[in-house]
Amino acid sequence: MSSTAPVIHRSPFRAAGRALLVTAALSASAVLCLAGAGAGAAVAASAPAPLTLRDTAGAAVTSGDARAVPSFGSAMLAAGCPADADDAARLSVTAGGVTVVTSPTVTVAAGQPVEVPMAISFQEVVDGGVEQGDATLALECLVLESGIPSSVVTAATLPVTFAAGTWSVPGAQVEPVPPTVTPTAAPPSGGPGAGAIATPRPSATARPSADGDLALTGWQLGGAGVVAAGLLAGGAALLLRRRLR
Repeated sequence: MSSTAPVIHRSPFRAAGRALLVTAALSASAVLCLAGAGAGAAVAASAPAPLTLRDTAGAAVTSGDARAVPSFGSAMLAAGCPADADDAARLSVTAGGVTVVTSPTVTVAAGQPVEVPMAISFQEVVDGGVEQGDATLALECLVLESGIPSSVVTAATLPVTFAAGTWSVPGAQVEPVPPTVTPTAAPPSGGPGAGAIATPRPSATARPSADGDLALTGWQLGGAGVVAAGLLAGGAALLLRRRLR
């Protein structure tokens, strides 16, 4: 007895269909990968631009005295303000959930770098003090209507940490800050009694009297008395001389 193995017939069209499905799946994966890369690029492009801080002489700084007024000279945004908010710019500091504007509002030019001066110290706007803690410095670009901000766009931010009255950018080398000198009264110079308040003494010059005439001093009164006595003596001598004749 002979057995016959079943014969399976495979359609060439079915194999071609499977190949097409595999190719389509690979193409979809490639498209998803490209889309993901594009999304990542978009996120990176929308990240805040770097903010550069300068001292009052124009040199870049990453630390300083948080009590000094101002704590730094200015903040510069090389990329400039975005086209939808390029009327003006200002600085603000956020600490403990409270945001305080720390600069004047300055006008900007479209497509040009923006530099905004710092007006006050960190100590004046951080309620928690500058012995420790942190804050966020922001450069805000504004849309103005009749000189009043109607829209605020945060163009760049910079974290700042505090330690013993010094501010610094995280990861940056902290430069030593000289201690704040409190002015004290200078000691009196000269011998004993120098620096004491002199007691006012009457002046020898004539002073106006209550009725508007000049009052006479002691020397003037004495002189007048001598003159009067001389006149009286002269008159008496003349009268006596006449009588003797």
